[in-house]
This record gives sequence, C-alpha cells and structure tokens, in this order.
Amino acid sequence: MLHRQVRPPFWRRHPVVTGAAALVTFWWLANGWYEALVVTVIVGLLLALNRRRKAHVIRDAGLRARADYEYRLSLAGDQRGVFGRYPPIQAGWFPDPQNRCQMRYFDGAMWSHHTVRR
Repeated sequence: MLHRQVRPPFWRRHPVVTGAAALVTFWWLANGWYEALVVTVIVGLLLALNRRRKAHVIRDAGLRARADYEYRLSLAGDQRGVFGRYPPIQAGWFPDPQNRCQMRYFDGAMWSHHTVRR
C-alpha cells in the first residue's frame, strides 16, 4: 500500500486524448478564443488538485490505521507492535557514519564514542 508503482505520465497512457486536446488548443489559439482556453486550463488544474488531495487523504488514512494497529499491538505486549516488520538492529561494530575509515560501536539504541580503525 505504501509503495505504489510509478505510473507513466498521462500523455503516454492516453495519446489519443492528448492529441485531441492539442488540436483543440491550437484551434482555439488560431481563432482567438483565449478566454475559453484559460477557463479550460483553470478547470483542469482544479480537478487535478482535487484528485491529488483525495489521494493524499486516502494515503494518510492508511498510515494512521497502520500506526493505530501497531500501537494496539504494543499495548498488548506483542513485539510486532514495538518494531513492526523490521527487527531492531543488534549491538555491534558498524562503519562509522561520519568517517568511513573507522568502525564505531552501536549499542542497539545509539552510537557510542568508541571507535577503531578499519
């Protein structure tokens, strides 16, 4: 749900509609119908913004539902609610995020000041 496939742009999915819109646009420009063109563009932008807003509302509702589910699991003592699908990182020596020539100790919650050369 959170990772959607990226769709091709509208003009690639609907080449006939795009071509017809381009022809109508050129026809309106050639005949001087600028007001009709401006109104059509504004209505199209408003429709696109409304559709995008609705998509964000649906996505946010899904994220809130997932967070609520994991919170209820954590209250019940279930480990899946604490960490979700990803287990915690175990303590150990890892490449230092600031200096790649060193190894830094990670205690499972935060980086320590202990470092060694790689």
